[in-house]
Amino acid sequence: MLSGWLSRLKLDPDSLRQQKWFALFGERLLAPALWQGGRRALCGAIASGIFASWVPMPMHSLVAVALALIFSFNLPLALLAVWFNNPLTLPFMYLYAYRTGCLVLQQTPEPFHLTWSLHWLEHEAATLVPPFLLGSLLLAILTAAVGALLTLLLLKLGRLGQARTH
Repeated sequence: MLSGWLSRLKLDPDSLRQQKWFALFGERLLAPALWQGGRRALCGAIASGIFASWVPMPMHSLVAVALALIFSFNLPLALLAVWFNNPLTLPFMYLYAYRTGCLVLQQTPEPFHLTWSLHWLEHEAATLVPPFLLGSLLLAILTAAVGALLTLLLLKLGRLGQARTH
């Protein structure tokens, strides 16, 4: 079922290898372990994609690919899970990351007005960045774990449903 769905997305090793940024990983993208559908590979793929989506940097997909390569997770599913972070969710994710960091550091969240200037970077960013980075890391770990557990639960429920129909 998973391979049929992925084939409709036209996501295969050769198409990934031809993309500029993924070419950095070379022939490693062809490893069969990255295209398997086992429980560990699927749960880990969801976890790595969601984790990567919280990393406050551009090119979240590269982080997901690197994690999939290191841990032999399902690469297409990891890339799909990165879209947990999208233009609609990004502002809310980063706002909650900042608020979570402030809560953990026992700081009062400060209102801020983003201006692209050196003055803003020197003064306001210095107080905003530490809680934001801490919150991003904590929420990345938490949501990745929840995503992996939900995936495991869905896989088990799907297996139960298949067993009942046979």
